[in-house]
Amino acid sequence: MSRRLFVGLAVAALSAGVAAPAAAQRISGTVRETDGGRPIAGGFISLLDREGEAVEADFTAADGIFSFTAPGPGRYRIRVERIGYANWITEPYEVTAGHPLAVTVEVPPDPVRLGDLRVEVTGSCLDDPSEGAALATVWEEARKALETAVWAEGRGELTFTLREYQRTLDPRHLTTLEAESRTRRHVRLPPFRSLPARRLTTSGYARVDRDSAVFYAPDATVLLSPEFRDTQCFGLDREEVDGEPMLGITFRPRRGRDVIDIEGTLWLNEESAELRRVQIRYRNVPMPRNAQRRYIGADLTFDRLPDGPFYVRDWWVRFPIGSRSTRFRAGLSARPDPVLVAYRQAGGTVTDAFAGGIAFEVGEGAVTGVLRDSVSGEPLAGAEIVVRDWDDAAAFLPRPEAADVPFSAVTDQAGGFEVAGLPDGVYALGVDHPKLQAAGVRLNETRVVVEDRTSEPLQLWTPSGDALFARICPGSSPYGSAGAVVGFARDAATGLPVPDIEVEVVWRVRRLQGTARSASISEQSRYAGGMSDERGRFAICGVPLGEAAFLRPTGAEKAVEFELVTRVAWRDVLVEP
Repeated sequence: MSRRLFVGLAVAALSAGVAAPAAAQRISGTVRETDGGRPIAGGFISLLDREGEAVEADFTAADGIFSFTAPGPGRYRIRVERIGYANWITEPYEVTAGHPLAVTVEVPPDPVRLGDLRVEVTGSCLDDPSEGAALATVWEEARKALETAVWAEGRGELTFTLREYQRTLDPRHLTTLEAESRTRRHVRLPPFRSLPARRLTTSGYARVDRDSAVFYAPDATVLLSPEFRDTQCFGLDREEVDGEPMLGITFRPRRGRDVIDIEGTLWLNEESAELRRVQIRYRNVPMPRNAQRRYIGADLTFDRLPDGPFYVRDWWVRFPIGSRSTRFRAGLSARPDPVLVAYRQAGGTVTDAFAGGIAFEVGEGAVTGVLRDSVSGEPLAGAEIVVRDWDDAAAFLPRPEAADVPFSAVTDQAGGFEVAGLPDGVYALGVDHPKLQAAGVRLNETRVVVEDRTSEPLQLWTPSGDALFARICPGSSPYGSAGAVVGFARDAATGLPVPDIEVEVVWRVRRLQGTARSASISEQSRYAGGMSDERGRFAICGVPLGEAAFLRPTGAEKAVEFELVTRVAWRDVLVEP
């Protein structure tokens, strides 16, 4: 039975700020470093009332200027927060009716050095991220970033251009089997939103039943919520992530929680103290047979507008797709056992951001191009495009799968592709396609330069028919009278690859026998065979062109279906499974 799957990524926007009453008072000024230091641009400043509650907040301009409207006369303080620096709160300012107040806020430059923190990896887990000196220091930097994201969402001034996608992934190698995408413009909701924290902590981060599954990931509002802190415990970790030294705030559910929950890490750059990624894994998920927990999770990549708030730039959620097998658990139940068919990955990327009608460069470029089949000259749809750092390719590091990298795309029906979200730099672009994989071929990676958020459009071609045939059937002449049968063997019930079975091609050969006076024509069967590999792939050479041929498994203990790969080379053979 097919399963309907959804990803919950949106809820209602936060309410806008309340308009100031008529008696409001203007407070304006400049924020700079002490002793006549430089103006502080992009500082997140808040106007605090007597109780220390923020009644207004904003970012300082490029020259450090700010302007607030106080709700009325009274005593107010100003709090200045900067990523990578200690917070600063001024002495109280007396605001009187009818008298605007102009101030200069001087802030001591007190940097936070995450690289100097000592991280002890132990089994202990603190009940609150503000406990422990080192953990509290890292959490404060993460909190600042998350608070700006929530603030920007509440203002409702940001709009985005989003590229969203959904992919069905091969269960063993996470290669793309199917893909669909769309682009949405002028989206006022934040690019990534979740359900309210109370619902997630009480009902769980996923709902999985017989015929459907819904998975959720936390947004900035959830990560800052008291419900999240009350159900998780926290620790610290230090690793290199994406080639950068990072400090991570780890979290995992407290004992006794039986709903589907999450664990993971908030990663901050050690040098800049900026929040970069939130990696998430799901716990207590009912798993189809053969599913791997390490493939099930979510990933959020954070970025920041220039001198402005943080936001989720890229995100994905990945979960298993199961079906009901014809096999039953003997003596336990009459219900069929769910079996993994594939993984589903849904996600998106912010390609442009706008605030008040002004476009902001989000520090990203795009690589575009077209992929064509060298054999037919036609566009090649369904190919995976993977972009990684050129240094990694030059060092001959293994090429990652599309599901494991932030920059990837799938070619459309016109063979076109666009990989967005790339900072300026030099990259290696790789191509994979099921037909090429069946031939055992991976195209050499192409060097791509992104500069000023653009790159030259690419025209990519698959290898020639002769090259493909030489790879499939080494030693065979591409100009002879024999071709190849290439395909995949799959379990008829589950669709999973069937490795290590013998696949046989059968065809009939007519022969003239006897003498000139008593000649007769006889038919004989001829065979060629091969074994399927761990992916269920097989390639059988030496099959004559122009003859009707049949394909069958031998020695298989289960029903097997064949998926034939055609047009990988001009020496293909047409067969009937």
